[in-house]
Amino acid sequence: MKTYMLWHGGGSYAIGTIPDDLEAFDTFSAAKEEFRRRGQDSDPYYPCVEDSSAWIFFAEPGSDPYPDMVLSFGPRGGVKVAR
Repeated sequence: MKTYMLWHGGGSYAIGTIPDDLEAFDTFSAAKEEFRRRGQDSDPYYPCVEDSSAWIFFAEPGSDPYPDMVLSFGPRGGVKVAR
């Protein structure tokens, strides 16, 4: 299922905007994996990322977006999915 993600890297990064920062993925799993990858300390492209989150959309969002799901990191480093 085509999935769109608006990623926010926490206090170190500006909040993304639609349509400029909206990313498209072929599946929800691919979007979730990319979110997990960006949150790892070992990723040199996104250093010092804390409190990151992502809005997930299952249809391309319009001008007044409301996410279908929100991704964040749990206390043990896993990806939390909230509806």
